[in-house]
Amino acid sequence: MKNIFGLIVVFLMSILVCSFVSAGSITMPINGEDGAEATIYSVEVNDVDLNSIGGDKDLRKTDTLDILVVFSINKSIDDVTIEAELTGYDKSDRDKVTDTTDTFDVKANDVYDKRLKLELPPRFRQGTYSLKIRIDTPKGTLTKLYDVKINTKEHLIEIRDIILSPENEVKAGRALLASVRVKNRGERKEEDIKVKVSIPALGISASDYIDELDSECNDEDEDCDDSTTSEELYMRIPDCADPGEYTLKAVVEYDDGDEEVVDTRKITVIKSDTCVVPEKEKPATGRTIIAIGPETQEIQKGSSVVYPITITNDGTESRVYSISLDYADWATFSITPTNTLVIDPGESKTAYINVVPKATAVVGQQVFSVTVKSGENILKQVPLKATITEAAGRIGISTVKKALEIGLVILVILLVILGLIIGFSKIKGSKEEESKEEQTYY
Repeated sequence: MKNIFGLIVVFLMSILVCSFVSAGSITMPINGEDGAEATIYSVEVNDVDLNSIGGDKDLRKTDTLDILVVFSINKSIDDVTIEAELTGYDKSDRDKVTDTTDTFDVKANDVYDKRLKLELPPRFRQGTYSLKIRIDTPKGTLTKLYDVKINTKEHLIEIRDIILSPENEVKAGRALLASVRVKNRGERKEEDIKVKVSIPALGISASDYIDELDSECNDEDEDCDDSTTSEELYMRIPDCADPGEYTLKAVVEYDDGDEEVVDTRKITVIKSDTCVVPEKEKPATGRTIIAIGPETQEIQKGSSVVYPITITNDGTESRVYSISLDYADWATFSITPTNTLVIDPGESKTAYINVVPKATAVVGQQVFSVTVKSGENILKQVPLKATITEAAGRIGISTVKKALEIGLVILVILLVILGLIIGFSKIKGSKEEESKEEQTYY
């Protein structure tokens, strides 16, 4: 009876082995191990069998490639390992994509299955690569290469960088500008990509949209534009923010908002010199109307512009308003007639922000902000923009010459007129003297 049962087991094992062989098993010698051969029955990557009949195997790019190796060795060997490595991409010299099993013992002709995981780096491009499966023994090695095609996801946006200005630390009460560099690593063109930056601990945020981004480019596609940097996003650090390190969070939403990618940066906030903890006061009644002139103006170096701010007290009591500026060192700022206005009920007053760019100011768009308060209540906070342009050149010699000629002509005309006036005056005086003489004779 036992002999019959043993024959049945042998028969079933034979069928199992035959099924592996028919599926495309590969038998290879283990170099260095005398008389040792390994049979690789199956190598599966994300459930795709690389041993099956066919050409290059198409794989969908995922964060992790799950690999299953099914094999046997015709002799018993201790301390065996299996290694999987993906090679053939441009960063493989420094970003190794590899995994190795722990050592294990193998009994002759037993079938083993070992699992490995390959973590793909974020900048991994789609393309054709080599998957190297290696069986290592204390004395020898067997290596088998498989060609695989890895295609990326349809939708995949990567945050490449977050650019901050100022870069490392910002004073409380000042502006913080953030730009987000993004790259499309997906197969689809993306549109209406929302970029949002925030410092949750301070309750501040700003958002903008990127109109479109091409799908991931091939190296030979020169017209492809799969990377871009968002516009500068403006956030103002509160005047009395506690000093310390804060986390700035960048969120990019794409694929109609169904997908998002998140990255963070650290920013240090230092104490402000303008933080004043006010005494409690009776809140003023009524509303205030604040009108600020053009929010964007063009300024030539060497000249100045004025931003008017008109405040109307539509309440029933007099109120004191203060105007403060948050700016960098690219210009000289002043507020006239004063930055503190006392306005009676129903009255309006205007203050003027004078902006004079410095000679060292960078040509292009600059940003500053104006804050209007009543007591410690912020009534309005508006970012204002100034586009700096180079100063006009010096007046040329021909222009000066022409101006002198015009001035000379005008001077001659004035002299002629003066001469005529003097001449007429003399003629009139002579006639009056003759008239007097005639009256004397008679």
